[in-house]
Amino acid sequence: MRRMVLWKILGTVLVSGLIVGRAVAADQYVDPGEIKDTLARAKALGYITACADPYDFPYSLKDSDPPGFDVEIMREVAKRGGMRLNLFWSNTGSRGGTSRAFRQSILHGKCDVFMGLSDNGDDDMLMGQLVFTKPYFGMGYVLVTQGKAAELKTMDAIKEAGLKIGVSMSTPMDDWLFENKIPRSLFFGSRREMEGLVKGEIDAAMLWSTSLGTAKVDFPSAQFKMVDGYVPREGLRFNANWVVRKEDTSLLNFINEGIGELLSNGRIKQIVESYGVPFYPPFSS
Repeated sequence: MRRMVLWKILGTVLVSGLIVGRAVAADQYVDPGEIKDTLARAKALGYITACADPYDFPYSLKDSDPPGFDVEIMREVAKRGGMRLNLFWSNTGSRGGTSRAFRQSILHGKCDVFMGLSDNGDDDMLMGQLVFTKPYFGMGYVLVTQGKAAELKTMDAIKEAGLKIGVSMSTPMDDWLFENKIPRSLFFGSRREMEGLVKGEIDAAMLWSTSLGTAKVDFPSAQFKMVDGYVPREGLRFNANWVVRKEDTSLLNFINEGIGELLSNGRIKQIVESYGVPFYPPFSS
């Protein structure tokens, strides 16, 4: 009889403990949607949402493997916080450009960070509501050569050899070549410029460094190569950055710390170069 009473008491205590435990757990549960801090909310959800252009290879490309170096780098940053990466696609190439893309995405709460950008000193693009992360690599115009120019290492040497340098018209690089009286062949866009190299119309060109990632995919048999050790000139180079909303200071610090770590351990360099893009540490000027 005593044993039966004891078991009943034990059973009552266990059931009561379970009920209390569930009640406490229910009281402690917080709907992630109610968390104001963006980083804390992302950690509660288990993922961070980034905006990316679906057609901006080698930065990002929808339904692609590889997905673009920005996507891979952001995955590494998110992983540091125990999160996965969720993507919201936003086309920056449509009418209205980056400003419209910002208004319809990050400023509309569709994502927490917008990738695929560069700090060219124009703060107007931030619309007074966004801030840049720290830069994660440098990029700029680089000299590529082949054929008759294959052994030439500088623009002056190419000029002295009587060769023209291909360049996309109406770009800062085009202006620089014109001002410095270096003979040039003009092309409508970098793709047409690369086609000109492949077809042998030119043997030297100034290309934006990330376009070499496009060349690797679209022109796999191309013979042109970047001059070894070439570093973009000051004024013809920028740093790659992402942006977050001004008020998201904890998220900004988290991303900046991740970028710093991934630069230090060489992971960003490894990812960028895997796309055929030359890696430069962020430029100081």
